[in-house]
Amino acid sequence: MAQNSSRQRWLTLITLLGSGGLVVGLIWAYWVFGSQLALAQGADSAMDVLTAGVLAWTVAVAAQNPDKEHPFGHSRAEPIGALVVAVVAGVLAVEVGRNAIEAIAEQKTARVDWLLVVVFGAKSVFKTLIFLFSTASFRLTKSPAMKALAVDARNDVLVSILAITGFFGVRAGYHMLDAWLALPVAGWIAWTGFELARDNVRYLMGEAPPEERQDELRLLASEVEGVQAAHDLRAHYIGTVLQVQVHIVVKPDLTVLQAHDIGGSRTHPPRAGRRRWQLLGTH
Repeated sequence: MAQNSSRQRWLTLITLLGSGGLVVGLIWAYWVFGSQLALAQGADSAMDVLTAGVLAWTVAVAAQNPDKEHPFGHSRAEPIGALVVAVVAGVLAVEVGRNAIEAIAEQKTARVDWLLVVVFGAKSVFKTLIFLFSTASFRLTKSPAMKALAVDARNDVLVSILAITGFFGVRAGYHMLDAWLALPVAGWIAWTGFELARDNVRYLMGEAPPEERQDELRLLASEVEGVQAAHDLRAHYIGTVLQVQVHIVVKPDLTVLQAHDIGGSRTHPPRAGRRRWQLLGTH
């Protein structure tokens, strides 16, 4: 767990620094060449800086051990951080869309230069690497922070390719294509926010896991030594930790102490990457 948390912190730090450099390059490109796509990409990269900063903090908080004030741990920090990013994504999407519409209405055209495609390409390559590493980390840890990072990187790669397409379109004579293609970028940013909000609200609201997951947990409880059957399972999320309460039937030849020990046990699913679950007790 500690090794995974350290890897996540390094990945978010690299994203933070790299995205900061991209913000500078893209805003410079907008200032010099008047490209709406550069402005849109710069706004998206600015969101990446916030994303990486917020998630770096939430990953560190979530990795802390339970204490007196937080007896179930600090796992709610990650979905809270993802929701903050979702709100900012919505704000940036509106601003990027507004600027693009103004440019279209006023017939503002971008001045194309090969430095633009170099900046767009650099972002595409960087974000591809971040996507690959964060996806691998999410598959291992099921961390909402890593999923947020992977989703954001995936969208950035797509919009970078779109920006490169716009660059060559403008060079081919479609001068307003730069502004028109900034609108889909705004759409991608908005979808990122919606996707993050949708996935993380359920963690904060204590939503139950899918039926398939509940069936798996019920089976795991019934396979505990000394248990004959398990039913009446109730489960909900406490942050990213899955808390489970289940009624079990134990073998009749067990002593009261043995049955109590089974009811008070805590266990983990056997497959790597699954979330923790906790057997609270029996009736």
